[in-house]
Amino acid sequence: MSEIQAVLSHAVKLALVAVLAGLVARGRARLCWSFAAYLVAILVGNSLASLWPSRFYTPGFWVLKQAAYDVLKMAVALELAWRAFERFPGAMRTARGTLLALLAASTLVLAALTPPSSYATLWDWQPSSATAALWLLTATALLVVWYQVPVHDWQRAIMLGLAPYLLVFVTVLDLLKRHGWPALHATAGVVDSVAYLSLLAFWVWAAWRHDPSPSLAGSPS
Repeated sequence: MSEIQAVLSHAVKLALVAVLAGLVARGRARLCWSFAAYLVAILVGNSLASLWPSRFYTPGFWVLKQAAYDVLKMAVALELAWRAFERFPGAMRTARGTLLALLAASTLVLAALTPPSSYATLWDWQPSSATAALWLLTATALLVVWYQVPVHDWQRAIMLGLAPYLLVFVTVLDLLKRHGWPALHATAGVVDSVAYLSLLAFWVWAAWRHDPSPSLAGSPS
């Protein structure tokens, strides 16, 4: 881990703590419990890899923690959909069918068309996992807008922040695959860390803001 990567890693830890503190202080963790679990998992994985690199900054641990992150991102997308549509039976039926179809397609791609997860095959399974979560988040956001379902500003902030970051993450992996890991490893790591730090800065602002009332999706905050 280079010096700049270490600095960015510590900055990410501080930002994660700030977001979690905001969720607790403003009572927003309950709006999406799986997202709070996702942040805690990121904080633990980041801390282990940066504070004890000889033991945890390894290909094996990277695969393990990334798999946990992927599962939690899918859980976030599904919980957000459930919370948005639980009081709207008509919209819930459409949302359930759409998300189940996407989940089934994603499962088929990951199980049948993607090699088993390992560091050697990360170019194949990691973009598929990130794209699956992106599909679920995008579908949920589109359905929320289509049905004009009222959602809390914090829940909207999760979707608005995580979806663009996943696009950046998949793009970085694609560049690494095309141009080679040794050539772009350090640069790609910095780009990904800066993008994630920017995302966390947005979430810090959203978690601490003083407007807890729900608003209609698509309406001005």
